[in-house]
Amino acid sequence: MIVQRRAFTLIELLVVIAIIAILMAVLMPALAYVRKQARAGACQSNMRQLCLAMNLYALDHADRTMPFSHTFGEYWFHQLAPYLTAKGYKNDPQKHIKGAMEVAFCPVTKRQERSEDTYWGTAYLTWKSLGGEGSYGLNLWLLPNDTIYRPTMPDQQKNYFEKYSDANGSVPVIGDSVWVGAWPYAEDSVPNDLTGEKGYPGYQHGRGYFMGRFCVDRHKMAINVGFVDTHTERVPLKELWALKWHRSFVPNSDVSVP
Repeated sequence: MIVQRRAFTLIELLVVIAIIAILMAVLMPALAYVRKQARAGACQSNMRQLCLAMNLYALDHADRTMPFSHTFGEYWFHQLAPYLTAKGYKNDPQKHIKGAMEVAFCPVTKRQERSEDTYWGTAYLTWKSLGGEGSYGLNLWLLPNDTIYRPTMPDQQKNYFEKYSDANGSVPVIGDSVWVGAWPYAEDSVPNDLTGEKGYPGYQHGRGYFMGRFCVDRHKMAINVGFVDTHTERVPLKELWALKWHRSFVPNSDVSVP
């Protein structure tokens, strides 16, 4: 006896394809959200490792952070590299940019393919300075041994954390940023460009602009921040002005971020 197998009709195939298309349309946004959440979690993990490295550095240097320097191999990310098992990075950052030092990159950002030695980052692109590259900036009020810029701020001496232990656990160490670091003030203005694509001079080196280097729309109108006690959290942009960036910082709640 021959059994005849019934094949799908064209209409049935079209119905199946339509159902699959509808399911994909429903699932894709959810998958994209999960992917973004995973990247944000990886970003926070990177920051926690950097905060732990800073704590270890201070323990090894009598409760002091590294001197502020514009010398190749001496900036903060060079100094933290050995505490991240990347000993060769200090002398040759480009050769050791992968591996352990990938913690310097937020997974949301991409490296820029540019020939210049120095350039600013954006919300989704990395910066480059002194051979190093990354997506994060340091709270420079934690580097009191600064013979370059500290003398230019004589009325701000009280703002620096002279020892690392002077900063309580809620003081930011590092955050998503378009540049290597900044000295945030409570009265700093909100940048007009939250993407960072206009770059310098939109994030000028001067009081009134420093917070703008951190105020970038990288994680849905928020950035990730790592703190002295090594915890990390997602901080909405308008709440950056409520963090204790320096010793005399008075939280500013009267901030509107477009």
